[in-house]
Amino acid sequence: MKGEIVMAILNIKNNLELSTTPISNEFIDTYMPKANGNFVKVYLYGYRFCFHGQHNLTSKEMAEKLDLLESDVIKAFQYWKEQGLMDFEWHDDDNIYISYHMPSPYTEKSQKTETTNAIAENKDVHIHLESKPDYTPEELTIYMKNPEISQLFKIAERYLGRMLNHNDLKILYSLYDWLRLPLDVIELLLEHCISNNHRSIRYIEKVAITWVEEGITTVEKAKARMKVFNNDYREIMKCFGLTNRDPAPSEIECMDRWIKSFPLDIVLEACKRTIVQTQKPSFQYTDSILKNWAKNKVKSLEDIEKLDAAYLQKKTMQNNPTTNDSQTADYYSKPSKFVNFKQRNWDFDELERLEREYLTKQLSEGR
Repeated sequence: MKGEIVMAILNIKNNLELSTTPISNEFIDTYMPKANGNFVKVYLYGYRFCFHGQHNLTSKEMAEKLDLLESDVIKAFQYWKEQGLMDFEWHDDDNIYISYHMPSPYTEKSQKTETTNAIAENKDVHIHLESKPDYTPEELTIYMKNPEISQLFKIAERYLGRMLNHNDLKILYSLYDWLRLPLDVIELLLEHCISNNHRSIRYIEKVAITWVEEGITTVEKAKARMKVFNNDYREIMKCFGLTNRDPAPSEIECMDRWIKSFPLDIVLEACKRTIVQTQKPSFQYTDSILKNWAKNKVKSLEDIEKLDAAYLQKKTMQNNPTTNDSQTADYYSKPSKFVNFKQRNWDFDELERLEREYLTKQLSEGR
């Protein structure tokens, strides 16, 4: 009848070739809608290999093919095992043995793990702690059957000088699984942190994230980074006159921050000024100087020279409003360590006093 909406009947023809993989309607109608999308991907991809009798596939290869974490693949295997569609075992020969079962009608029993397995982590790998996967003790036990992972944990215990707890294991495995750092790079990372007196697993994780963000994901790049930082540490400690001891962890944190933010010559200039002003090495005082320079967008020694001149002119005018332009010009023509970096006859006491006063005020205010 004209104007009526008639339900369309779809005539679907099977034009598939023989090289296809048939999937049970029970799986499509009942199991698939209830499952996490990534788990479905793993099931279908594995089923395709199972159906065609191909057995030479690793969980890592599957993860790379599906753009997932290897831990997601393992979780998917566990999920489908709990749903009764798969047998999943990790044998002593370090092989995962999987067999598929024909789907049976969906029951309440098969829903019991639906909530805990509902979320797939990290489709896109962003370096944010909130995106880091969590690993249960049971999962870590499975991953440790991988000889390389087991060796990584043993190396970490040797570097840290203690047994690893569950949190240590989770973080170390996440460096491999979540950040996708090669195992040899993780070993270099441990060496770098421990050699600089950093044994906190959280600090090691923080450095790992920084390396990944900066593209340091190969042994060559890691070694180059370690060399630069270690050389810079030595130069800063030498400038402070601290050549008879290793830097403390808090001092390394300061130096890491400085080196990342400024060229080494600027950092060393701040250290020299600290010694002149305080007559002793002070990481806190140097940090205050560099924070002030960062605030004023200092990028070079020439920028510091300009900043010194402007600061001195302002203070001079405030302290002596009657000073005329010629007097001010004469005042600035005097040699000082702040206006002329090549000269080291530091007789500009007024500038030093003013800068000391300013920085002391900053320190007292906790800036």
